[in-house]
Amino acid sequence: MSTEQRAAILDDESLETAWEYIARLSGPLAQAVFGRSLPIDTLCIFAQSEEEHDFVLGAIKALGPISRFTHESTTYVDVNMEVGGQVIKFLGVRKPDPTRPQVGYADYPIPDYQALLANIADYPDAEQIMSGRGQSLVELRHPDFDILEYAFDSREH
Repeated sequence: MSTEQRAAILDDESLETAWEYIARLSGPLAQAVFGRSLPIDTLCIFAQSEEEHDFVLGAIKALGPISRFTHESTTYVDVNMEVGGQVIKFLGVRKPDPTRPQVGYADYPIPDYQALLANIADYPDAEQIMSGRGQSLVELRHPDFDILEYAFDSREH
């Protein structure tokens, strides 16, 4: 499901396929960047159109209450479900943004976040950023993946 070939997510089947796709690639992406797999707790779709955003937003709102992590560009809901063998606590959808052509992302809550930051220079495909709500994150981008990943201090979830 590359971003160039991805059909709009406008039905339950394509949404489930997208969640599974992001969850399935989360381990290999962490392995490619950090040399280790990490568990995820969040899945988010990068909407590519208003129509897609509205569909995904309606679908996730039916699954749980709006999360306190919601911010201007991304709506999250609190859930407790398994996707791709991972226990997911938050599902989200980001408003259309031409700088986010990827399918979506997953979050890695990690207990050794400060150690990761201290060694960030060792990982050329990782960069420290600030989230839309002012949280320190490490963004993982790798040319072989059409998803993004974010690592953060597990004490913040």
